[in-house]
Amino acid sequence: MNILRFYIGKTILATSLITLLTLSVIRVLFALIDESGDFGKGSYQFVDGLAYSLLLSPQYIYEFFPMAILIGSIAGLGLLASRSELTVMRAAGKTTMQIVGSALSYGLILIAFAIFLGEYVSPKTTRMAEDIRNRAILGEQLVKGEQGVWVKDGGKMVHVKDVIGSDRMDGVSIYQFNQSQTLESVIHASSALLDDNVWQLKNGYKTTIFADHVERERFDAMEWQTNIQMDNLTVLSDDPETLDIVSLYNYRQYLANNGLDTQTYDLAFWRKLIQPLSTAIMIVLAASFVFGPMRSVSMGARVLVGVLTGMAYFFAVRTFGPVSLVFGMPAIFGAILPPAIFAAGAWYMLRRAG
Repeated sequence: MNILRFYIGKTILATSLITLLTLSVIRVLFALIDESGDFGKGSYQFVDGLAYSLLLSPQYIYEFFPMAILIGSIAGLGLLASRSELTVMRAAGKTTMQIVGSALSYGLILIAFAIFLGEYVSPKTTRMAEDIRNRAILGEQLVKGEQGVWVKDGGKMVHVKDVIGSDRMDGVSIYQFNQSQTLESVIHASSALLDDNVWQLKNGYKTTIFADHVERERFDAMEWQTNIQMDNLTVLSDDPETLDIVSLYNYRQYLANNGLDTQTYDLAFWRKLIQPLSTAIMIVLAASFVFGPMRSVSMGARVLVGVLTGMAYFFAVRTFGPVSLVFGMPAIFGAILPPAIFAAGAWYMLRRAG
């Protein structure tokens, strides 16, 4: 049984990795084409766009992972079926469930790879990609770091810890310099809110530096005249899908503690948590196709059905989550329903196949 498990697992691993590579190359090419519209902005050129697209490839692979595993598993099991090897295995006394179990045991390697990619590789390479793009387009006007972003605003340097939506910044520090680049004053505010197109600094203090002394005064609210564009500052707001699960949880807690909406981050958190299960479901779904309604069709037909089903799953996950939030459903419901539906369909077809 160990030799049989290895043979099935090796076949599925090979076809799944080839599928992942193919999908990621196609996605990188589309990303590069999409970036071409920004070539010429600042110092952003083709080489920067290529580096940006390539660094995003781990994120693309992670997003496409369940779909790629479905297509790869259908291709792998279909290859065994087309050579009558699955028929020989069953004739030798191996049940359908044993063969599926063998596929799932090696599927754990793919699941471990997906977790490593989503938790450790993708968040880092995505930040590197965004940094390359933003530095090339915005130059030294904006510098993003681990603890926020620095923005040049005329004769001032502004540090913002977090951007919440399009009308709130948290942890704002404003450093005012004179013409000789000597620090004149510092303003620290817990937050800045956009009210009627005017920024209001909230709950802070201003420190004014004179030649012989320093004055400090607190304020509850202060109007802030700034030329900073929110379109530039939005680079600080990482896409929840690109964060690792610990960062998602911590940021979700931060939003909740400040009375802010957490639904988007809750959805991304549950999707991350359910992703390994989704990969296992895709392997079972592939087996249900090969042992069930597609046991006697051509390899091309199997791959086509795999592609269409994988795309249906991908769009179901991407669509149902946000729609469920619009209707006020819990985030976990929006994350778990698409995999549950596909899992139920896979189990039903597999039981009918015997």
